[in-house]
Amino acid sequence: MHFLMLWMGTLLQVCHAAVYTNNWAVKVRGDKESVDRIAEKYGFINMGQITGLKSYYSFHHHDTANRSTASNKEVTNHIAKEAKVEWLQQQVVQKRTKRMFRRSQIHAPFSGALWNSLWYLHCRDEPRGCRSHMNIVGAWNKGYSGKGVVVSVLDDGIEQDHPDLRPNYDPLASYDVNGQDQDPSPSYSDSAANFHGTQCAGTVAAAANKSQCTVGVSFQARIGGIRMLDGDVTDMVEAQSLSFRPQYIDIYLAGWGPEDNGASLEGPGPLTRLALQIGTKTGRHGRGSIFVWPSGNGGGAGDHCSCDGYSSSIYTISISSVSRRGIPPKYLEQCSSTLAAAHIGEEELVNSDRRTRSGTSLSSSVAAGIIALTLEANPSLTWRDVQHIIVQTSNARHLIASDWHVNGAGYRVSHLYGFGLLDAESMVKQAEGWKQVPSQHECVEEAAPQIIHPGSVLTSVYQTTGCSSEALQRVVYVEHVVIRVTIAHGRRGDLSITLTSPSGTVSQLLLNRPLDNSTEGFQNWDFMTAHCWGEQAVGEWTLKIKDTPSRRQEATMLKKWSLVIYGTAEQPDHMHRRRARSADFSEDNDLTEGYNGPCDPECSDDGCDGPGPQQCVTCLHFFLKFKNSSRLCVSECPWGSWSDRRRCKRCFSSCASCSGSRSDQCTSCQPGHHLTEGTNTCTASCGENYFLDHDTNVCRKCSENCLKCTSFSICTECKPDSSLQGNRCQRSCVEGLYHESQGDKCKPCHKACATCAGAGADACSRCAEGFLMEEWRCVSSCSAGFYATEPSPEKADEHRMCRRCDASCLTCVGPSWGNCTSCSSGHSLQKGVCVVTTECTDGQSASSLLCCMNRFWCPLSSLLCCRQAKS
Repeated sequence: MHFLMLWMGTLLQVCHAAVYTNNWAVKVRGDKESVDRIAEKYGFINMGQITGLKSYYSFHHHDTANRSTASNKEVTNHIAKEAKVEWLQQQVVQKRTKRMFRRSQIHAPFSGALWNSLWYLHCRDEPRGCRSHMNIVGAWNKGYSGKGVVVSVLDDGIEQDHPDLRPNYDPLASYDVNGQDQDPSPSYSDSAANFHGTQCAGTVAAAANKSQCTVGVSFQARIGGIRMLDGDVTDMVEAQSLSFRPQYIDIYLAGWGPEDNGASLEGPGPLTRLALQIGTKTGRHGRGSIFVWPSGNGGGAGDHCSCDGYSSSIYTISISSVSRRGIPPKYLEQCSSTLAAAHIGEEELVNSDRRTRSGTSLSSSVAAGIIALTLEANPSLTWRDVQHIIVQTSNARHLIASDWHVNGAGYRVSHLYGFGLLDAESMVKQAEGWKQVPSQHECVEEAAPQIIHPGSVLTSVYQTTGCSSEALQRVVYVEHVVIRVTIAHGRRGDLSITLTSPSGTVSQLLLNRPLDNSTEGFQNWDFMTAHCWGEQAVGEWTLKIKDTPSRRQEATMLKKWSLVIYGTAEQPDHMHRRRARSADFSEDNDLTEGYNGPCDPECSDDGCDGPGPQQCVTCLHFFLKFKNSSRLCVSECPWGSWSDRRRCKRCFSSCASCSGSRSDQCTSCQPGHHLTEGTNTCTASCGENYFLDHDTNVCRKCSENCLKCTSFSICTECKPDSSLQGNRCQRSCVEGLYHESQGDKCKPCHKACATCAGAGADACSRCAEGFLMEEWRCVSSCSAGFYATEPSPEKADEHRMCRRCDASCLTCVGPSWGNCTSCSSGHSLQKGVCVVTTECTDGQSASSLLCCMNRFWCPLSSLLCCRQAKS
């Protein structure tokens, strides 16, 4: 099944073709009457303004097929000539997938036990190994429940009559974009999978319901749904959904994105980008709409969420997942745009039922609920205030990752979890007394193009002043950093990119993607990092692009790249008061004297000194040991480590899993590396005598005599004792023998051959003594029409050969027409030349015997050769 998934990922990339609809998005300058006239003139129906986008209209064309693999360029070109038409685009169907990863569909009865399954809401360092730390109940205890905040779920619809949603359902925050009506209910007739929107809505705002023991994170928030995934999804559909009632809806939750197949590179179209920009500028009466997105579930396919333009936008809050034990799920993608993480849960609402669930869409739903609590605490927060509060309060404790580091502003940050686990209680506390951050500035710097040679690393350093000379662009304190690149490359998945800030923070903008075989490179693509948040903008920014070629290819071209720094000219108020966070994982490690309470489930029968898994006397299963000698008991060793007598030890840096700490004990590799068959090492590129099997991400051995190959049976270069025959390397034999593949033996050449490539006189490559080479055959004497050549004394390796005579000769001693020694029938030999036998007619005389007789010399007419005799 895993092999099939990887194979399909590659196949879909090759076979995916654009599907065009009969709808156009058109920007027209003028009033409604002008728009209607233009639409009618070209056979369109004006369906009205695209919600929230001034001057942008939806045009429908009846005479165009509603789905086609070919665009209607004729219609597009005609209407584009209108002076009032400033922009237009025929809409294309986009492939969008829900960010769910369901391992099972276990139905559970409604019982009080369900409250325990909502551990991520209410438990914090309590017995039975419950370690939520999101402190949601702490926010509830301060009186916050999301009251007055409106959340809309953009998905496959929501069940407005679901008993857990009905008390909080808001029809004003709901619409069916697919059906163009007011009812967002999902369709269960065509697909049983249309429960995703209801699941997300229940996580955000299920009403407190004692009879069924379930509750949403913000259980008094108003909840609506935009049904937009249950039909053709186009740029226009996405923009309409994200722009629906922006002065009424506070938070838009999208639990979907491009395919998580490790090969896609997609982001918002022009209309959706505009909707996000306008939403953050004008939504919520100028404070900005909040857009929440999952980071992605493609980790198992080697995907990287920097190739998802939705989750890596500065206008969205990208949320990743973490398990109950602080371990990253295996489906989790890593990238520098992730802002924070939330726990994955266990129960979901599905068509009036519950099932087990996981996936980053659940985590983003939890995040939307926590943000609703935060907006209730302070409705005046801007969209950037919310992001600052998340960065300020997220908690890195207990989240296991190998790449935690402290940035130049003192924030702990990881490519898996962003700034850590969301903390609802801390967020509402910060919100209560929050002072709005200064206005956002954008500093854009352009860098020079460069060439990237295969197997090398391009380093481009840009020294910036943060646009200090431009008051409206000046950035001193960083928020988001975007690297906008155009790169021409023969295989996009071979590239990896890092950015180092002036403070030394390294952001992994892109890792190698083994399934990405695209030849399109990157066209004006934005890579975003939040890891430099709070740092100073001024100084050297270093971009590194590494090309790890999996096959022979031309040099890569970095055609252009821009450094775009978003931030503020003044220091935000909260940064004045902030101290750098401790890097210690176990700041609460003091032992409680005389502890007699329950122990963590991971403690052995030897007991404990406190309730947590870091307070066990000995561990039941495995343990992690930290530099400060503290120890954490875990049920299994996390990804990137192995068990050595129950202690989880770190694998070699390039290994994702291993059987020991040495570099040759890897069992799987970190993204951007490949497992080498036979050596169990992880390398960035396959060595000589190996090729990359993209389906399994393993460097496999070439066939026996290959030095380099593209697959086991296709050699491109041979070992010194072999030679390339077609696409196979054959073992070289001593002179006078040839290699026979059947039986792998060297056999004698034909007696006429000194060397040969096979059996018979026709396979000679050099002739034996006493034989001559005649058109790739060795003969004892030259055939008729050939003459023998003697080797030149200056060329030691030259041999006797039979070369073809001139076409006029039967036999010859040389190559030209004057070297004939005998002629064919109808010709006569005249001084080494074969001429046609011809006699002058009566009344003609020969002006030249040779000329008159040789029609070969004068083929035009005998009059050219013979003259009329004088009477």
